[in-house]
Amino acid sequence: MTRSNAMNLTKCLSVVSLAFGLAVAPFSSVLAQDVVVGSWVLDTASSKGVPGMSPTAGTLEVAAAGDGKYTYVSEATVGGVVGRSEVTLTIDGKDYVTTSTPTPPGGPAVTQAIERVSDAVYKISVKVNGELVATSLNEVSSDGNTFTQTTTGIGQFAALTSTLIFRRR
Repeated sequence: MTRSNAMNLTKCLSVVSLAFGLAVAPFSSVLAQDVVVGSWVLDTASSKGVPGMSPTAGTLEVAAAGDGKYTYVSEATVGGVVGRSEVTLTIDGKDYVTTSTPTPPGGPAVTQAIERVSDAVYKISVKVNGELVATSLNEVSSDGNTFTQTTTGIGQFAALTSTLIFRRR
């Protein structure tokens, strides 16, 4: 992959990065699940990332999809481009396809898998065409009002490294 193609892919992936770790899976109790489900808004003043590569606006909608599955729909604005991502998944370590618009250059398959780290922390592994490109640790605060997503890009995707803070809407 040329440097130009890698940068274009990195920027496009940044547009849809909200879905790359925003898939905070349900906690073990119904009460905790209610804390995750709902609407979240990006707090840009509290978030940190690479200028020009980090979202300048964003929302996340988390909904129970039945049978232990959850749907995550996000919209983010990066560099003036609005992107939308959607994924339905469970905490089973399997890869789930993320549908994104705009589609990253070359139309690569973007997937994510989720695993529980603790009762309040989940790790997301993001892959492009089967290659791990980023991991994300996600945590909802004890009061249920703040959602923190810390993403670490891997290799040529290191520019995806960021800490995004969301507030309950």
